Amino acid sequence: MSDNLRFLLVIFSLILFLITLNLISKNKIPIRYSLCWIFSSLLLFLVGIFPGFIYVITKLIGFETISNMVIGIILVLLLFITLVLTIIVSGQQRKINLLIQEISILKKDVK
Repeated sequence: MSDNLRFLLVIFSLILFLITLNLISKNKIPIRYSLCWIFSSLLLFLVGIFPGFIYVITKLIGFETISNMVIGIILVLLLFITLVLTIIVSGQQRKINLLIQEISILKKDVK
């Protein structure tokens, strides 16, 4: 892995981690929702710091170059984050439907 790619991975992961911590401290996102972002930044940081580990995995999986493996890791992380956010949105939708039903019952009782 080139030094430029390693440097960019470490910088990007640190920026992502700091942004996540900033959002948590300002109460913009709860800690339980930020865990996937913290996990993603940690994984990118480890890939940038320990490239030897990624060499082994690259050979096992069958990627030709490390940069393709890094792009693959980023795509998998994005899919993971999308899945987590979909689960969160689904839970919120169920809560909204329940709230609408409860408000409708209360309005009917008031009239």
